[in-house]
Amino acid sequence: MTETPARQRLLAELLGWGGDRPVDDGSAAIALKRQLDDGIAALGDSVTEVAASARHGRLLVTKSRLDRLSCDGLAIDAEPFTFTWASVRGILTHAVVEHDWLTDRSAISDEVAAAVWHAESSRAPGDPSSLSAWMNALPRNEADDMRGQLAGLLESFREVWPPLDDNVVNVHMERAYDVPIASRTVAMFGRPDLVMTSPRNDHRARTLIVDLKTGRPRPEHDRAEVRFYALLIALATGRLPFRWATYYVQEGRYDVEDLRVETLEATTRRVIDGVKQQVRIAGLASGASEGLTIRAGTWCRFCQRRETCEVAASQGHAQSS
Repeated sequence: MTETPARQRLLAELLGWGGDRPVDDGSAAIALKRQLDDGIAALGDSVTEVAASARHGRLLVTKSRLDRLSCDGLAIDAEPFTFTWASVRGILTHAVVEHDWLTDRSAISDEVAAAVWHAESSRAPGDPSSLSAWMNALPRNEADDMRGQLAGLLESFREVWPPLDDNVVNVHMERAYDVPIASRTVAMFGRPDLVMTSPRNDHRARTLIVDLKTGRPRPEHDRAEVRFYALLIALATGRLPFRWATYYVQEGRYDVEDLRVETLEATTRRVIDGVKQQVRIAGLASGASEGLTIRAGTWCRFCQRRETCEVAASQGHAQSS
């Protein structure tokens, strides 16, 4: 495929082709793990007590759980997840990109979209709460429109991302990373969209993490999510990533951050605070209104309390659903 100017910019600005890498001897990842362990240990036995009653006997920290801690009301009464046009388009865009990447990237984009649509709509059609059921209930003209959009998003992705030689870079897509911390009472978990690592093994940081987005950019929120992935990968592999980025598929644009240990340390503090907040909220009585910290924001539309919440109403978020 032709190396277009857009692809050349991506190779230089995002993948850092030909650029130097920061030195990483592994000590920084060890220090981050120690910071997490010590910070959670300082919270006391309450962490162990809450973890004991949680699934698999451990308190789980994910990017979405940290999001819900923006407000106690949201953490306690978040709306149950339901599929929407936007969320399904995002899920299927990731699947289309992954399918294309794992094949030779030569199929017509419409055929790739159709293949992914067939696979996902056939996965669990008998489960009324499944993605398959949502897809199969979509009117034919809307399903055609969705597949057309998926093909278009794949074309946009292909225009910017060149094929990459496996001998030059190892790519993992949607791989699960599960990192136990604090004597296994807490675990960090996530599935980064793209983790790209140079096969060269030396004293340099050589991993790039990319989070793909198909919706409206939310810079602060999006950076927090990909920073969580950067910390997760550092702890899982024992090596720091040299760069992490959010890639906006529809726009063909990327928001890049180069390695700064201070940024990962700040993310570590955010995880520790997230554990602290989960423990505190677990100690509140069911249906409690006293002792809650309520904050209004864009997250109000995901909260079951939004129509009756005075804080949401005062900030104009009660009707944002």
